[in-house]
Amino acid sequence: MSVYLKQLLRPMSLLFSNTAWLFGAEILAKLSRVVTIIVLAFMLSPVSYGTAMLALACHELFSLFLKAGAGPQIIRCSDTQLSRYVQNGTIIQWGICLLMLSVQLIGAGIVANWYNNPDIAQLLYVMSLTYLLYPWVSVRVFLMQRANNMRGFGIRHGLCVSAENLSIALFAWYKADIMAVAYGKLVFSVLWLVLFIKVPTPRFLWQWHWPTLKLLLSRSGQIFSSELLKSLRLHLDTFIAAKVMSPELFGYYSFAKNAGIGLSQSIGNVFNAALYPFLCKLQRVGTLTNHLLMVYVIAIAVAIIFVVQACAVPIYLPLLFDEKWQEMTFVVSVMCLVAVPALLLDTRCCLSRAQAQFTAEIVVRLICLLISVILLVTLSPQQPLAFAYVMLLSSCVCCFVVFCAPVVNKTILRFKRGVRHEY
Repeated sequence: MSVYLKQLLRPMSLLFSNTAWLFGAEILAKLSRVVTIIVLAFMLSPVSYGTAMLALACHELFSLFLKAGAGPQIIRCSDTQLSRYVQNGTIIQWGICLLMLSVQLIGAGIVANWYNNPDIAQLLYVMSLTYLLYPWVSVRVFLMQRANNMRGFGIRHGLCVSAENLSIALFAWYKADIMAVAYGKLVFSVLWLVLFIKVPTPRFLWQWHWPTLKLLLSRSGQIFSSELLKSLRLHLDTFIAAKVMSPELFGYYSFAKNAGIGLSQSIGNVFNAALYPFLCKLQRVGTLTNHLLMVYVIAIAVAIIFVVQACAVPIYLPLLFDEKWQEMTFVVSVMCLVAVPALLLDTRCCLSRAQAQFTAEIVVRLICLLISVILLVTLSPQQPLAFAYVMLLSSCVCCFVVFCAPVVNKTILRFKRGVRHEY
């Protein structure tokens, strides 16, 4: 038994190492993010805060194609496929970034008109320039992740995020107002280019190979569908709240979400960034199914951090933020708890993607989105705390449906078979 346990735990040391490096970088990034939240909360009015957060949510939705490019496939492909995937993946990355630049420039005005807020368009115009920088180094980043070189990736990523957060705080302090968040995105993308362009990785020339390109595009479409559904669910409350709440109330809700689930989500993203390359490596050697339980145990351990954060909110929020935000203390605590089931759902989808079960991943994301839409429309919250409660309820229901419903269904089927056998 002890030998089996050692064999089971030995590969997990790589996940622990990857996660430790990324968490180390995230601690630095989280400290800088706290500074940013404090400065923005001090310098911006609730209305301006809400505008900035809404623009960031729209930018993230526009930039989904970046997550759905060739990266996940380069990370998980076999060694024999790697050369062709990289050669054609570079073409895809350039095409996606140029497409996203055009889409965001066109869509900025439409979004601004929908919310009757021209400031959103100005923010999206500036942030769209970042798409011109990412494709120069995107393949290098994918190859680092494939090699599970999370030390090098984590340090560079942590520096970029910290630079973005601190620059936003600096721009806001010097009266840049809501434009501070757009300038911070530019700082991030420029530093990302500088830090990753000299990373030593195998060199692959561009090559147009239509069968490979077609396969990559087909799977990219499936991954994009999953990422779109995930992002829509993540920002669904923001898009609806911006419509049904007054600008001031929406600003308060945006602050609560940013100070709650925003901080928790960054830890979740770190865990998933470390988890996916690790799962792909296990899948390549055929041992992934042996480690499923251990993966979920680690995910639950990470999720406990969010519960601790929720309990600590009444202590740190009054110390860090001025009086106008104090009434959001309980809302922030509830938003921290929303991240707990969200992390377990992301882990489930990460496992499906590593096993190339893209349809299963899409089904899970679609179920979660539909549940969230149904509850938000049915319960129709109008206040920040009501929105937070609905989001927590929807996350818990999603977890139950995704994890428990299949088990219940299998149990019922076994019971029916047993009854038939008796007769």
